[in-house]
Amino acid sequence: MALLAGCAKEPPVEAAQSADLPEVPPVEMEIGDFKFRMSDPTAGTTTKFNFTLYGLVPGDQVTDAQAAMDEREQRLRDRVLRTAREASPVELEDPDLTMFRKRMLLEVNRELGEMYFQELFLDRYWVKTR
Repeated sequence: MALLAGCAKEPPVEAAQSADLPEVPPVEMEIGDFKFRMSDPTAGTTTKFNFTLYGLVPGDQVTDAQAAMDEREQRLRDRVLRTAREASPVELEDPDLTMFRKRMLLEVNRELGEMYFQELFLDRYWVKTR
């Protein structure tokens, strides 16, 4: 008798209930506007960077992500700026900024204590070297 219980053709109750829930699409959230300078005394150059950082958060975690960002606002800003300053010139010159975005994603989620953000995007990315 016990063996027959697992052989039913009907899906388990948990699977049927989760299939009925509509999937919530990810939501784009702004993390902030950032500006910083990097100096290279050996080359005698100063480079200015400006960008706006956005991320995709699962729709069901938006409230928690916003609360975590509000709670750690200044620490998150510091972590983003520190990570950007630590980036190599090669990373910052990449047209897609792939490695830079991956490293930034890791650091942002690490600061928030959860993996809220699935992916990060930069907008208004501007670099000027003198």
